[in-house]
Amino acid sequence: MLADEDLVDCGLFQERDYSHRNWQAFPIPPSQIKYLLLTRSHRSLWLIPKLVKEGFSGDILLTPASKELFPIVILDSAKMQEEDAAFKKKRHDKEDRKGPHPEIPLYTAQDARKCFPLMKAVPYKRNIIS
Repeated sequence: MLADEDLVDCGLFQERDYSHRNWQAFPIPPSQIKYLLLTRSHRSLWLIPKLVKEGFSGDILLTPASKELFPIVILDSAKMQEEDAAFKKKRHDKEDRKGPHPEIPLYTAQDARKCFPLMKAVPYKRNIIS
């Protein structure tokens, strides 16, 4: 059973109606989270660099296969964050307007790399919660 200070997945809201949530503070201070259990290397990890940037320093528990994929997926996501922020800034400057969110990436490739030392591969069928 997971404890109050544990988190399962940390995905990015992609839907337009919910994307504002990506900019909000986490409901639990990241520094109070002990473990992040990652169920797969896909959308469920796209907000982890923001979590780390805001104070998470616990273990990211994931399968060995997910640990191999994590850097590829998260660095690609960081690149998209950076490119999207630059595009929005350019468009907003051209249109002389401001958007609802800052024209900066939620996280950068540098932020994403700070997640790598926190990753702990856990083999399948191993009890991780005592």
